[in-house]
Amino acid sequence: MVNVGALVAICVMGATGTAIPTAPPAPLPTATQAPTPPPTLTATASAGGPTLSLTDALAELDRQNLTMAQARARADEAGGVSREAASALLPTLSAAGSYVRNSDQVRVSIAGLLGVQPPGAPLPSAILIQPLDALSAAGTLRVPILVPTAWFDLAQARDAARAADASASATRAQVRTSFTQGAYTAAAAEDIVDASERAVQSAAELSRSADRQVAAGTAAPLDSLRAKTEQVRRESDLAAARANLGRARLALGVLLGREGPVRIALPAVPDAPEGPVDALEQEGLAHRPELDATRAQREAADEGVRSAWARLAPQLSATGSAFTQNVPLPTGKDQGWRASVDLSWALYDGGFRYGKRRQAEAQRAQADAAAEAQRLQVLQEVQDAVRDLDVARERLRLAETQRQLASDAAASARRSFEAGILSSLDVIDANDRLYTSDINLADARARLGQSRAALERAVGR
Repeated sequence: MVNVGALVAICVMGATGTAIPTAPPAPLPTATQAPTPPPTLTATASAGGPTLSLTDALAELDRQNLTMAQARARADEAGGVSREAASALLPTLSAAGSYVRNSDQVRVSIAGLLGVQPPGAPLPSAILIQPLDALSAAGTLRVPILVPTAWFDLAQARDAARAADASASATRAQVRTSFTQGAYTAAAAEDIVDASERAVQSAAELSRSADRQVAAGTAAPLDSLRAKTEQVRRESDLAAARANLGRARLALGVLLGREGPVRIALPAVPDAPEGPVDALEQEGLAHRPELDATRAQREAADEGVRSAWARLAPQLSATGSAFTQNVPLPTGKDQGWRASVDLSWALYDGGFRYGKRRQAEAQRAQADAAAEAQRLQVLQEVQDAVRDLDVARERLRLAETQRQLASDAAASARRSFEAGILSSLDVIDANDRLYTSDINLADARARLGQSRAALERAVGR
């Protein structure tokens, strides 16, 4: 998952040259040797990677993101547990076969034992008590009739499966929000690259102007050295900004399950009013999947308590089986069937049921607390998102004003330097302010998009 704040910090600090280490600077040029200007590359070419629309990228994110794949697998796992719980209420059918080899064969003649032949039906000549070889097969059908604890176990498993589905939806929303915010971070990094390229061009123009004035004798050689030093510094900033842009786009590609960078074409940030905070809070409470998950977990905990109480009740089932073998039974037949109705009632189990009920009640208390905590968190996230969006709009307005003022000041400083009124230090300072205002403007634009995405996430859209 992309750490949006870290990416913004990387872009800003890297572009200003205050935190990101860069390659060692080139030797300081002399007054007669101008530094070699860097090749002009667009932001897209310097960072590489295909360009996707935000809609297409989010669709690909749903298909290929590994975090979302894990969340879906957990939901499928919970569905499998629900199916396992249902098996306790369904009939079971089994088949068995066996082969037996005895050391001796035993036959008993009833007539021989009695020594007489009773009147009526004749007795069998011999009964096979133990065959030498016996091959048998049997099929058994068991039908649960009364299994109270299984009813509530199944309901608990289904509620847990619903909670897992809702959690997967919450994970999907969070990943999509993080991706969108990361896309705005990458857009800010692209703007910083553009600002760095403009700063390099301005520094190069100042260097050429200083060389002309030194050659004309209207400026000291120190002005030329200062201008060339500034140009080298701006080229270093540009290299760092391009690296940060590539890093931000690579992070987006990894979120999409790709091995390379990707560029996201972002739509304009909508400036529609959000509406009253109370209405947004109610929307969040109605649509956030996290709340659906906690409600399902609460219901599952209730079913767990009922299941614990149901362990005190008896269980009733019916069993039927049919069998056959290759030697006759003592009845004289080689096949038969049997049926039974079984009642099971645990009168004392060492306290297991009481411990189970205590565990279930504790889990329900945890679920209650988690549901209330989640509800309060949703309200806090909505309020914070609305506040952050208002702040982002104001920061963008101020950044645009600051950028315009800095641009006018830089242009005025360049004209005054050409006229010999100001020194190169004044122009460098004005260019610094313009460069800083460009970075602040890029950051403000990114924060506006990120704040809008956070609000959409907070209200469950």
